[in-house]
Order: sequence, then C-alpha cells, then structure tokens
Amino acid sequence: MTMLVYAIDVGTTNLKVVLYDERLAVLASASGPVSYERSGDHVEFDAGALFQTILALVADCARRAAVTTREHDAVLAFTGQAESLVLVDASGRPVRPALSWLDSRAGVEAELMAASFSADTAFEISGQPFASAAWPAAKLRWLRAHEPETMARTHEVLMVKDYLIRRFTGHSVGEVSTRGFTYLWDVRRSQYWGEMLEFCGLTSDQLPEVAAAGSDVGPVLADVVAQLPEAVGYQVNVGALDHFCAMAGTGSYRAGTISESAGTVLSLSMLASDWRFDPSQRISFHTGLHPDDIVLFNGADSGGVVLEWFRREGLQNLSHAELERELTSRSAMGAPIFLPYLTGLNPPDYLPDARGAFVGISLGHDRFDLAYAVEEGLAHLLKRNIDSFSGARAQQIVSTGGGTASTFRNQLKADVCEVDVVVPNEREATCRGAAVLALVAAGELASIHDAAELNRPLNARYEPSRGRLRTELIDRAERYALCEDSLHRLYAT
Repeated sequence: MTMLVYAIDVGTTNLKVVLYDERLAVLASASGPVSYERSGDHVEFDAGALFQTILALVADCARRAAVTTREHDAVLAFTGQAESLVLVDASGRPVRPALSWLDSRAGVEAELMAASFSADTAFEISGQPFASAAWPAAKLRWLRAHEPETMARTHEVLMVKDYLIRRFTGHSVGEVSTRGFTYLWDVRRSQYWGEMLEFCGLTSDQLPEVAAAGSDVGPVLADVVAQLPEAVGYQVNVGALDHFCAMAGTGSYRAGTISESAGTVLSLSMLASDWRFDPSQRISFHTGLHPDDIVLFNGADSGGVVLEWFRREGLQNLSHAELERELTSRSAMGAPIFLPYLTGLNPPDYLPDARGAFVGISLGHDRFDLAYAVEEGLAHLLKRNIDSFSGARAQQIVSTGGGTASTFRNQLKADVCEVDVVVPNEREATCRGAAVLALVAAGELASIHDAAELNRPLNARYEPSRGRLRTELIDRAERYALCEDSLHRLYAT
C-alpha cells in the first residue's frame, strides 16, 4: 500500500493544496483566494469558510490526479501563516470573525506591552525583538478591553493552523515552530509565558497543547472523512511554519545557508549553529524542525512591494520583461543610491523614522537609472540582513518566490552579497517541505535531508561576478558603504 500526502499551505493571499506521492512526485495541485473583510485597520476573515475551501481543494486535487486515491493511505500536512487568530467556544465554533495578522488595531496595546515588560527580557523569552500589533497577544489585550463579551465566550485561543487541525481531528493542537509568533510563548523553555498570559487575561488551559514540528496528531474525524476523497484512511500532520517548510523543501535547512523568500515581503531564515542568546542581535529566533534547533528569522516589509511601487508609479507599469532588458544593459556606475524603506521599519536596523530615499540624483539620470537603484537598494537590504544573521560569511543563498523570475535580480543579489544565489525550479517549495515532514513522520524517509534524492528540482546558480575588473568589485563595496552611510546620516539617532 502506498501513501499520498495532501500538503496544505494556509497562505495570507491564497490557499494551496498540492498532492504528492511517497516519492515526492507532484500528482496535482489546486488553489483558491482568501477573502477578507477590511475596515480601517481591522482585517478579518471567516475561519469556517477557510475550512470548507480546503475540503474543496483537496477534492479538486484528487479529481485531477492520475491515481485512484481509494487505494492509498492519505495524510493532510499543514503549513502556512502563523499569527492569524481564531477564538472558539467549547464546541469549537468561532465566537467572532478571525483576526488576520494584517490587522493592526492593537497598536496601542503593543505599546503598552512594550512599556510593561523589559525589552531585553521580553526578547529573550518570546524570541521577538519588539512587541507588535501583529502578535495575537496584542490583539487579545485589545479584545479584553473592547470586546469583553467575546472573551467571556471564548473557550480556546487558537492560531489559524491550530483551528484547522481542530476541525479535522477534533483536538486542539498547536505546532512549536509557529508559537514564537504569538508573543505568548517562551521559546527557550518551550512553554507558555505565564506573565504574558496574565497580562492578556488568559489561562494556559485556554491554549492548545503544542506538538513538535512534523508530528502526526491523529486521524481525521469520521464526519470529515465523509467529505474527503475516498482513501484507506486519513491522518493529520501538523507540519511547520511556511518559511521553515520551504527550507526543507529546497534542501536549505542547513547551517550557513540562507533561505530567502523573494516575494512581496523579503523574508530570511537560517538554521543557527552554536546559537547563544545575544540581546544586541535583534533577530527573531524560533524553535525549528527539530526540538533542539533554533532558526533565525527576519521579515522586511520593504521587499518586492517596493519594486512594484516603482514599476507602477515610475515606469507606467512597464512589463517585467522590458524592465529586465533595460536593466541588463545598465551599470551601477553613476546610478543614484536608493534606501528601500517605503514601509518604514526594516530589520536589521529597526529605525522608526526611516523612509524611502534616493540619494545622489542628478539631471543626467533617467527613470531606468532610478529603477536600477531600486533593485540595487533591495539587494543592499538583503546584504544587511545576511550580514547580521551570519556574522561570518554565508555559504549560499537559496531563493524562492516570485522575485526569482528575474535573472538580472538574481545576479545582482549574488554580486552585492558576494555569495552564490541558488534558485530551485520549484514553484511550491513550502508544500514540498510539508510533504517531506509528513513522509519522515510516516517512516518513508529517515530524515528531511533524504528528500534531496526524490524528484529533486533543478537549480539555477548565480555566482558573484568575480571575473570582472577589480574596479567594478571596488565599486560594489563603495556603493554598499554609501548606502549604509546615507541610511545612518538620514535616520540613525
């Protein structure tokens, strides 16, 4: 009897389901959008509708697959976003619409948390350098103040992946790699943070039990199985955070390898080696795919969204292909410097007053010089984060996401960061990683590293252009130094 894995990615914009066999061959995939209700800084969604969409996508995958699913054991393996919050009553029904991590209503509460707890102590416990309105803890404090009747009806406080697992299994189970995004979890002790629970008006029995990443947590409920494609049986695997699953899916879950998600947001992850807490290194840290692992993580809002802004506002929506042709013929020599801080706060500097800026513009510059500066500025931001992560040089960057479609951008990142950039030909690295974890739990693979031998995606490698004239290499270093100097002159206090 063979095994099928439905890898379910609960993304912010889309839900995706990819069906794999035990050799990690893709049999089918399906996706659907996530709908939100937005009002000012409130961003909410229907958690029950999310569950129904997943059922439909699983069924769609089964119809598209060239296998007869009834002959196989099946696993539902979950990955995706972390912070979105679902409150349920004793029967598991949501007591109000779910709150997306995009919801920023709890800004005042985040400031209150920051004022109530020592910054270094809170960082050492939670793994997060700063309190944020994105964290469930801040939203729970807001609900306690503004919707006390909601909190009175709340039996359990779940994150979105926890809620979906409850719907499938009947048990509330969290997963450890996502706990550090709650601001309710003591990462190093692997337990809930009692003082913060009290601050938010919670008790530990209102929160789910926490399982290791990649754990099987039981069979699917019989009434839910009746709504799924026919199979010998269904198990649920808790998977892991989407960024960490992508590391497993691309073979980048290794010390010294930076995993970059080059999408709307620039996100970086790296398995730490001989990690020790250092309050001066403001990098979030989390339990990884194994209980003793620490994975460093940074997310900069000023990612691909900045390039899209300039392409829309500065280039009148010039196509990506046309922009690529223009930039390929350009040089860094003489172009202005760009600080990609259009969204404000970015790691590793966390300068609250920073904003986007072009430095050194002259009458001789045209719109493509500015476009070059924007691309290079994003590469500079990547280098700043990589340098803060690794201390020593990173061995390579493994890059996934929509931004990797640009060969110009991939080469520019390699040149600026002075390290190889590897781009796997894998559109669904996150789902592949969730399937890898499920296969390890089932005993089909001995470890996540064995997945490299199964339907391995082809890689494109971009090496730093060390063969160019020495003056070009010096210019790269000088331009990065100018970017760093401009940032601190304009915005550092």
